[in-house]
Amino acid sequence: MKHFASVMAMAFIAFVLVSCGGKESKTNDSTDSTKTEEQATSGNPDQIYGVEKGMVEYKMVTMGMPTTMTMYWDNYGKKSYTQSTMDMMGIKTTTFMLNDGEFVYSWDGTTKEGTKVKVVKSDNLNYNNMSKDMMDKYHMSKESSQEIQGRMCDVYKMDFEGTKSKTWIWKGIAIKSETTAMGMTVTTEMTKMEEGASAPDGAFEVPAGIKFKEVSAPAK
Repeated sequence: MKHFASVMAMAFIAFVLVSCGGKESKTNDSTDSTKTEEQATSGNPDQIYGVEKGMVEYKMVTMGMPTTMTMYWDNYGKKSYTQSTMDMMGIKTTTFMLNDGEFVYSWDGTTKEGTKVKVVKSDNLNYNNMSKDMMDKYHMSKESSQEIQGRMCDVYKMDFEGTKSKTWIWKGIAIKSETTAMGMTVTTEMTKMEEGASAPDGAFEVPAGIKFKEVSAPAK
């Protein structure tokens, strides 16, 4: 069970790394609906996604055990909120992650404690502005382009610290991912996307009543 949980954790971290970005944006917080996609992706390397705001749902499967994830984002990825529910042998657990551009907050639905990690710009992947240094750092390569669920995606491979992954990216957003670690493969795929969807009220606010302990990001 510990082996399985470790693989799930590594796969989840790898997927969040590519799907949630976390790079602080200098874009104005305005949600002006007149902004165009060209405005979103041109001349601003800090924008993580090519879509201003929206919602995406994923299904992650490991050894037949499913995890569902729902992510909302705003301001081209400057802010994101993710809720994940894992079903392990009939026992469901729910965890939450909030990236407000300054910290990444993580907590679960059963305790009043959580952690927060300072966002470090240089350590975050941004598929809208992928540098050679970042590709080299994470041992990444761009393989090809492939259509997934009606969206033409760029396909990236990563081999980093014992974890191998293949990820299909559309406008900076992960559509599908296959991750292998410790001899096990985890497949994650988008099941639903709503471009322009707004997050629930309060989703991007640090939750009250939870004590967050600041921890250092893992050394890379």
